[in-house]
Parts: sequence; structure tokens; C-alpha cells
Amino acid sequence: MVRTMLSAAFVAASLTAPVAAQDLGDIVGGVAREYLSMEQDRAAFEQAQSQGTLRSYQTYLQQFPRGRYSQQARDQIARLGGTTATRNDPYQGDTSGLSRQQRVSIQRQLNALGYSTNGADGNFGPGTRRAIALWQRDRGYSQTGSLSTAQANEILRGTGGTSAGTRVFETTSGSASGVGAAGAEGDLGLSRSQRSAIQASLTRQGYDTRGIDGVFGRGTRGAIAAWQQANGLQATGYLTASQADSLLR
Repeated sequence: MVRTMLSAAFVAASLTAPVAAQDLGDIVGGVAREYLSMEQDRAAFEQAQSQGTLRSYQTYLQQFPRGRYSQQARDQIARLGGTTATRNDPYQGDTSGLSRQQRVSIQRQLNALGYSTNGADGNFGPGTRRAIALWQRDRGYSQTGSLSTAQANEILRGTGGTSAGTRVFETTSGSASGVGAAGAEGDLGLSRSQRSAIQASLTRQGYDTRGIDGVFGRGTRGAIAAWQQANGLQATGYLTASQADSLLR
């Protein structure tokens, strides 16, 4: 495999404009170093898998914080009840102990609030990091793209998108239901224009959304909850399919 890659690099280099021998050596050497790094990454993760311990996965992350298998290592660490904060981890402040379902719930909550994560699969990739940063910006937090424990709880509980005094995420029996309500709204796949139309409809009916921008932030959540309460509905601050249809008419 290494020989094939080196040969490919040599052929590619020879087909371009003439280069100095030193330059050609740099090209071949760079390919070899990249392949070696990939092999070291793979070998380190396989060793962690063979041991299957919390410490082994943490050691892998210390060596390859942004490696090819870093998310898998984080998932295993979370499953084993550990944390992934290391000196070299770019998401050191993140709540890596979250379960996969909690990460999915956070993504669905963010989508419901109007911050697209480009999917809700439990993996905090570039789309989710960007959505988190935008959510942090709108709430006056540092735009790190990583969640503190308090911020994760804020999103999971839905407190970041509701007005003060509104008892959301509670059923009549007092059990938490916000994640389910937010997830159900997120599944509607409302476009930004549809969310803007909903905000306009609420505003016309006297429920101030604090702007018509297609983003369901604190003002919109409070307006939805007030509208729901006035219509004898559970004031979750999140819309069901029938409620969205009613406001879009």
C-alpha cells in the first residue's frame, strides 16, 4: 500500500512542471508521513478497542483528539461513564458524557429553535457545532461551538427558548415532556419561510414574537405558549402539526 501511494506521488510529480530533486523528495515524504499517521491512528484505536477500557479510549483521544475514530472513542467513553476532557481535545469544555440520545435531543431542540444542525444523528459534527455557536451568540454566550453542562441542560430542558414564568415541558402530571414536544416540532421540518409565516400569524393575533425572522427564539416560544394557553392547549411553547397548520392558514 505504501509502495503504491509513493509510486502515485512520483508519477503525479513527474507529470507536472520540472521540480528540483529536493521538492520531489518533499512530496514523496509528505505522502509517506500522511499514510504513516493514518496507520498510527488506526492501530491506536484498534488497541483501544481490544482493551475496551475507559482508560484505553481516553489514551487514544489524548494521542488523536481529532483522529478518524475520535467520535467513536467519545461514544465508548460516554457509554463507560467517563469524560473525554484532555489537554489536546479541541472540545475540552464539552459535555462529552452525554448519551447518544441526549445528543440527538439537543440537535432536535436546536432544529426546533431554528438552528439547523444538518441532521439529528447524535454526532456533533460541523453542522451541529455551527448551530450551537449561533445559539450561544443569540444568548450572549461565548461562541465556542461546544456546550457547557449548564448550556446542555438549558437546551434539554428547553429553558433557552421560553419566556420567564411560562411552565413549559410539564404535563398535568408534572412529568417532563419538553424534549418530546421539541422533537415533534423538529420532525415537522418547517422551513424558515414557514416559521416566519407562523410568527407573522401570531403577531397579527396579538402574540408578540419579538420579530419575524424565521428563528423560533425566546420571544416566539413565549408567544406560542401564550397562544396555546388561550386556545385551551397544553402550553409547551412548541407546535404540533395541527397547530402549525392552523397558524399557517
